[in-house]
Amino acid sequence: MKIELLEYLNKLDWYLIIIFILAIILPLAFLKIIHPILKKLIERKSKKLFKNLVELKFFYTLSFIISPVVIILNFNNIDFSESNLKEIFLLLKKISSIWIVVSLSILIGKFLKAISNTYKKNDFFVKYPINSYFQLINLLVIIVSAILAICFALNLSPWGILSGVGALGAILLLVFKDTILGLVASIQVYSGNLLKEGDWIELKALDIDGEVLEVGLHRVKVKAWDNTITTFPTSKFLDLTFKNWRGMKDSGGRRIKRKIYITLSSIKFMDERLFEKLNNLTLLEDYLKNKNLELEKINIKRKNGTVNRRTLTNIGCFRIYLKKYLEVHPLLNKKMTLLVRQMPINQYGLPIEIYTFTKTTDWNEYEDIQSDIFDHILASADYFGIELYQEPSSTDIKEKLSGL
Repeated sequence: MKIELLEYLNKLDWYLIIIFILAIILPLAFLKIIHPILKKLIERKSKKLFKNLVELKFFYTLSFIISPVVIILNFNNIDFSESNLKEIFLLLKKISSIWIVVSLSILIGKFLKAISNTYKKNDFFVKYPINSYFQLINLLVIIVSAILAICFALNLSPWGILSGVGALGAILLLVFKDTILGLVASIQVYSGNLLKEGDWIELKALDIDGEVLEVGLHRVKVKAWDNTITTFPTSKFLDLTFKNWRGMKDSGGRRIKRKIYITLSSIKFMDERLFEKLNNLTLLEDYLKNKNLELEKINIKRKNGTVNRRTLTNIGCFRIYLKKYLEVHPLLNKKMTLLVRQMPINQYGLPIEIYTFTKTTDWNEYEDIQSDIFDHILASADYFGIELYQEPSSTDIKEKLSGL
């Protein structure tokens, strides 16, 4: 009997040595043989996906699972009841089981991240909150893995713990409140096409103004125009209003809406001298000719006198000139609204508002076009005998006082 036992233990020792040798060799064989094959297969589908998997060390993590899998599969076929090292073997089996569970959760997380990094610019991924779903799946995998690891460590049934988790649902809802709110917010935002990565948004309540880099399950990442990165909870989209400038970019034109203020004392009727002066302007030539004929017909039955008769004004001609100038401007979008309008008089004078759209939505080009337009408007006002309002400075006050 003792001889048979010794023979059995001798065979067991050799069997264990072979198992441990395989546990060491197989991961290396995987990296040297299987890894290149997987590389070719994945690169056929997407080179970028394989590159992201390599950067995240996915295949090295995958090789780490082979050793515990070899140990588990072989230990299940061995009877350790008569071995003095029974407790050590059971401990190795338990550690291997925990190792497999933890490694699988890490693998799933890396694989989901690789897919997200590879296809985040894809139209489907931009339109729908896939990244939020990936994060939710990863979170659930981590929770389940943690439960299974505890079960293996304490020799408990996972079904008992999972049923206990169901009884603690209210507590879980409280713990994962932000996660649930973030998921709901991301689904609402994406399903309504309210936001996607690359959009320019403004949240005045949080003093956020910039480009959306990422919409995650828990947080939104925004790059401000000073290149700083701001993050805030995704759930804030359920509470706060925000402005999305995507519609402006999609429309093909960016709005110019700005006022100049006319000093009321400079507004006057047109005399012959000013009429002749303005008649030299190409943009006003046809307008003044037609308007003059129209007024001559109307004023035939009216008494003489500037106030009695309908007469052109310098501010009216200036407004028409500005409109003509904008209508022929090559960098303005003629298919969109174009207005030059008077606003209600206020303490600064008579506001004249320019309301039009540029052909481009590029920020630099837009600012250049807007500046060029108002350079011309400000410089041409004096030609019409119009004075633009500016709050008096200390120099203006000194000049007035010196003239007294």
